Amino acid sequence: MADCLAATGGTLLPLVLALVLLALGAAAVLTMRRGGRLRRGAALGVVLALVLSASVAASTGLDAGPASAADAACTTPGADPTQTPAPATPVIGADQEVIFASGGVTFHGSYRGPVDTSAPVPGVAIVVGTGGVDRNGTAGDLQTDAYSWLADLLSAQGIASLRYDKLGTGATGLGPYTADPAEMLPLSYEQLRVQPARDALSFLAAQPGVDTGRLLLLGHSEGGAVALDIATHPGSAPPLAGLLLVEPAYTHILDIVSRQFTQEMDEVVAAGGMTADDEATLTTWMREGVDQIRSGTPPYPAPGPVPLPGATGFTQYVQGIIQSNVYGSDPAQMVITHAYRTAYGKDFDAIVADELASQVTIPTLITCGTSDFNTPCGDGSPGSGVLAVAAAFAPGVAQLEVIPDMVHILRDTGEDDVPAIADQLTYPFSQDFAARFSAYVARFSTEAAR
Repeated sequence: MADCLAATGGTLLPLVLALVLLALGAAAVLTMRRGGRLRRGAALGVVLALVLSASVAASTGLDAGPASAADAACTTPGADPTQTPAPATPVIGADQEVIFASGGVTFHGSYRGPVDTSAPVPGVAIVVGTGGVDRNGTAGDLQTDAYSWLADLLSAQGIASLRYDKLGTGATGLGPYTADPAEMLPLSYEQLRVQPARDALSFLAAQPGVDTGRLLLLGHSEGGAVALDIATHPGSAPPLAGLLLVEPAYTHILDIVSRQFTQEMDEVVAAGGMTADDEATLTTWMREGVDQIRSGTPPYPAPGPVPLPGATGFTQYVQGIIQSNVYGSDPAQMVITHAYRTAYGKDFDAIVADELASQVTIPTLITCGTSDFNTPCGDGSPGSGVLAVAAAFAPGVAQLEVIPDMVHILRDTGEDDVPAIADQLTYPFSQDFAARFSAYVARFSTEAAR
């Protein structure tokens, strides 16, 4: 197109200008004639417009002279569909269904790799959070798409990614433990949750076109604790170039869930939906259960009866949640981190994010949303929230990003108070998070392989 403009003298813009000037001149003449008189200044303006338009017309070849060879060879921009530029070929391809093995379990995942494997790219393994969420962030009827969206952000920066269904979710399911889930009860959090993330990294590192010198581990929520554990206890994992801690678990998991349950009860008591006495009873019972897990040795004895057998409404609901989490030992619930009265739960509770953070030496991004109820920013004091974890890193290691109005599933709810996840899904993903996250990971896609 540049050659065409050079050959024709760039005639399109002058042509348009000439037509505009002619139209203005004609309009002026018509107006003045209707007025019955032609003032000298106005007449001069009309003449000037006509002269200028004629001059432009002459300079653009509007004298109907023969077209040059260059004129014949060039077309008006947009007139020929073949002139529309083709979209750039993406660096990272679409999802591919993959499997990898860990501890006798076949894990199913989605891998996005480089289109051109001769040009190495960074790679990120994504470790999901607590609950029955799969590789995309779907749990039952709740389809958050949080992890597939994170993969989208990475793809846009030319970064390969692997996300997978943890044990107990998605296509992975319970694997070899399907027939008898109780076989998992003697197994540790390290075996069932942490080692699979190491093996996911190893699988990612082995893919064509993935630069093993630029491997990162992304952990969301509980996955953040897993990422910190691997960064400080790499074991069989390949070396990491960086960590991405997105709304990470910030202290002992039993302290986190106890705080969540207490906050929910406080709000309901304030609204008149639960008595203060019932809250005190359930709080004491919950603390006793936590103490039993921490001081005891698995397998634990069967727990006693619930303290409020006649409870109804919210009181019955929260009592059931405490019972299944703090006093529960259902192995199928255990592996999605909802039954802590197990070896798995005890091991997980021993992971303390701020203690591990002080040992990390690789570049780390850590985020907290100001509307995140699950892993709040906190006030910076030990155990209060994500800010305390960020403060535990050595100077210059971690970059903290506080994201206004973002909830745990990475949606921007603005100034609205939206406690229910189902309602949060009606809000868009945080573009503030997207911009800051993308800016941080971009450094890995541009730096030379180590």
